Amino acid sequence: MLYNKKLYRLLVCVEYNGNNYHGFQKQFNCYKHIKTIQGIIEKVLTKISGSKVKIFYSSRTDKGVHSIGQIFHFNTNIYKREEEWLNISNYNLPNDIVFRWIRYISWNFHARYNIIARRYIYIILNSYFYSSFLYNLVLTFKKKLNVNLMLKASKILLGINDFSSFRSSGCQSNNVIKYIFYFNIFKKGSFIIFDIKANSFLYHMVRNIISCLLLVGIKKYSINWFNEFFISRNRNYCKFNLIKPNGLYLYKVYY
Repeated sequence: MLYNKKLYRLLVCVEYNGNNYHGFQKQFNCYKHIKTIQGIIEKVLTKISGSKVKIFYSSRTDKGVHSIGQIFHFNTNIYKREEEWLNISNYNLPNDIVFRWIRYISWNFHARYNIIARRYIYIILNSYFYSSFLYNLVLTFKKKLNVNLMLKASKILLGINDFSSFRSSGCQSNNVIKYIFYFNIFKKGSFIIFDIKANSFLYHMVRNIISCLLLVGIKKYSINWFNEFFISRNRNYCKFNLIKPNGLYLYKVYY
């Protein structure tokens, strides 16, 4: 371990199972510290470096949401080889959080502000029976879903649009205009995967969109209804239940 006056910036890709955490972002209430991914990571990196570490992350994820490709950076005055940082970090992290890679990055790079796009996937097990192995890692949906209908409806969302209809009441964003680059829905065996890429997302936007698409998929509502709901820009146009977070993954961040 080498201490010096020079500050280094390291970029990290982290994979995690969100079931045991109250989301990624560190949170506090008046009674206790709430267990989060950020809180655990900062505690581990502080232990390794011997001084307080704060991380700067690419995206928040809610309670129960997972990640395959969350990105963050942190600054330190300690130099280690990248492989050494990776090994010692993973040794100290719990089994449901894993650093996939660590690399030194230029000082003017920022894990959040340099982002071009974010990509999420949502995985549904379209089966009457739960999977004992995948419980809390996918959403089990018992009613038969029509993938073609959902895919046709999803194409309405492509491009630059106002996504007010798909923001939840707790959303604090001042910008409801988002750019969806890509949206695909496909089936693999009993699994249905929703794959969406956009410049950014509103609070619960992905889960709200999929909640509505499921209503189209079971033929409760039509594609025209989905379009009318979308252009209404009114969250109260239709009452629907927000799907659980356990099938949602932050898949990739683009720079």
